[in-house]
Amino acid sequence: MAIERKHPNLIFSILLILFFLTNCTAAGETASTAGCAFSEWTVIRRMHFGQSALSVMFGDGSFGVAADLGGGIHYTEDGGSTWTYTIKAGLSRVALEISEGNQRIWHIGVGGDVLLSTDRAHTWNSVGPFAHNAHVEYVSFADANNGWGVTTELRTFFSTADGGKTWSAIPFPERMDRPAALHLRTPRDGYLLDIAGNLFVSADGGETWEMHSLGLPEGKTIPTLNHSAALRFSDSIHGVVALNTIGGGEGSVYALRTVDGGSLWTEEPLPVPMGMFHLTRDGVYLTHMDLYDNGKLTLLCSAKAPNP
Repeated sequence: MAIERKHPNLIFSILLILFFLTNCTAAGETASTAGCAFSEWTVIRRMHFGQSALSVMFGDGSFGVAADLGGGIHYTEDGGSTWTYTIKAGLSRVALEISEGNQRIWHIGVGGDVLLSTDRAHTWNSVGPFAHNAHVEYVSFADANNGWGVTTELRTFFSTADGGKTWSAIPFPERMDRPAALHLRTPRDGYLLDIAGNLFVSADGGETWEMHSLGLPEGKTIPTLNHSAALRFSDSIHGVVALNTIGGGEGSVYALRTVDGGSLWTEEPLPVPMGMFHLTRDGVYLTHMDLYDNGKLTLLCSAKAPNP
């Protein structure tokens, strides 16, 4: 009778290969947030841009975009170790938004020229002028077409449904102070934060608003300097704010997190000095630019909220 012989070494090798393939894929999916925990902020790296910057935002642990004081736009794909200059786009390009996946980047500044990149900041095209050629401080896009932009000089904010080609005015909510941060989560769900720590939430594209409070200490406000706070909601209940506060002769830097849509907030320490902030759309990566050295950058991360 013939005896069928197995090849244990071959079988073992195949299983070993499958094991490594599976685990390498899993590692690749989570490597960018390795060491990041929910409700805690971990410094990924500290770096220097090499010159003073007006706005800097990372889209993940590696890719970032920066605008220098002279109007030049730069990008990095190695976590800030090196930066590549692309174009000179004009002075004071402050408003910056990077979509999830880093495939679309909007940049708007003085004069209101809306710039869009669809190739990870390698090239840029003018989409059109912002409303009234206003100076835009904050911009947020929910998708390729729907976005909001805020200009404090006109005491209003604007919405677009065609990727920034045209804009329609929407009045500020009643009782709103000077804006400090903005986030458009979906084409209808948007958030405005003012310097008094009031959070205004709309579920109908800005037609009506519900007001919440961050609960800032008595006498404390968010500075009027652009990007003294950053705001994101990953869904209708999970939100995070990174902010500076001033008042009483001292300043503070910390993050606040909500898991109930903004009614209650929990404070989280941030290991950075006072400065300017940008958060990725999912609220995982936080870019910090030092207030007194605008080229000194810190990239931090905090994991997404665990599934309920």
